[in-house]
Amino acid sequence: MKKVAIIIVLIALIGIGAWVWLGSKKAVPSGEESITPEEGTELSLAEILGNAAGITSLKYDMVATAPGETAVIMKIWRKENKMRMEGTFEGQSMIYLIDTGKQLSYTYFPSENMAMQIDMSKAQKTAGESPIEQSESVMDYNPVTVGTEALNGKTCLVTEYSTQTGNVKMWVWTKYGLSIKTETTTTKGINAVELKNIDFGSIPDSMFELPAGVQLMEIPNF
Repeated sequence: MKKVAIIIVLIALIGIGAWVWLGSKKAVPSGEESITPEEGTELSLAEILGNAAGITSLKYDMVATAPGETAVIMKIWRKENKMRMEGTFEGQSMIYLIDTGKQLSYTYFPSENMAMQIDMSKAQKTAGESPIEQSESVMDYNPVTVGTEALNGKTCLVTEYSTQTGNVKMWVWTKYGLSIKTETTTTKGINAVELKNIDFGSIPDSMFELPAGVQLMEIPNF
């Protein structure tokens, strides 16, 4: 049951990962530098989010924190309709794979050479919208731009808006239209999600496949 509970946590976090899944075709070199708009120009949030067009692949570390909880750190790879997540939960190393095209997901336990297969009829919704659809969703909340800040060397447009969950503050990397940090203020405190070690380089298809010889178990849909 502990493993099942961990899987549920992972699936819940996919929504967060999908929310911040915006990128571009351009590779980001090490020691990346932020680029500010030319003097006399000022891009709107919609125009900046439009920089996410033409996505091919994206890799990043996601750090999620919540009041009274230990920070959750995951490595995430995204390519077209496939996603891979890696993390350690309650001392257990886990890898989560999802293919929205086939609407299948796998939770792989490397130490036990075992994986669980879940046939997900709503895999597309679980994995999140496409980057363009997500950009449109952000605008549906009528976000208000409150300023510009540098976050880890990246120039970001800071916006705020409200949802049913709470008040959201979001840092959008102006160069790539990527939301690299969000803070949601709720009645219990602030939930934060931040992207680090962002890489737009090509990802091999093998990253989204189970190793040969893995014992596969099938369990019902959640």
